[in-house]
Amino acid sequence: MLAIRINPIKNRLYITLRDWDQSDMFAYVQKIESACKALASGFTCLLVLQKKGLIHQKNKDLLFSTTDLISAYGAGKVAYVRKTNGNPSISRLSPFNFQPFIPVEHALNIKEAEDILDGKTPEISSLQYIS
Repeated sequence: MLAIRINPIKNRLYITLRDWDQSDMFAYVQKIESACKALASGFTCLLVLQKKGLIHQKNKDLLFSTTDLISAYGAGKVAYVRKTNGNPSISRLSPFNFQPFIPVEHALNIKEAEDILDGKTPEISSLQYIS
C-alpha cells in the first residue's frame, strides 16, 4: 500500500509506494493534498519506491502524477529511492520519460536521500583527489 507522513521541522514529505490498487487512488490523493497543505511552500519530498523487479508503466505514471501533484502544492525538490532488498543491479531508479517541474534527485538509500535534501555535501577529507 501507500504510506504518507510529514516532518514539519524539516518541512519534508515522506512517501512510500508499495503495491497498490487503482481503488486506493482517491484516498492517496487526499492524503497527499492534506500533507502538502500542512507544509510550507518549498518543502522537500523523499519518495521511496519499494518494488521488486521491473517498474511497470502504472508505477511510472504514479511517480509522475505524484511529482506533478506535490509540485503544484509548492514542493521545491524530490529525492527518489528505490528499495531493492540488496540487489545492486537495480539500485537506482532508471530515468523515466517525463520531465518534472521540480528538481528530482536519485539516491541509493534513504540516508543518501536525506543528505541530498538537507543540502549536505561530502566531507573534504572523504574526497579523493587524482593528480
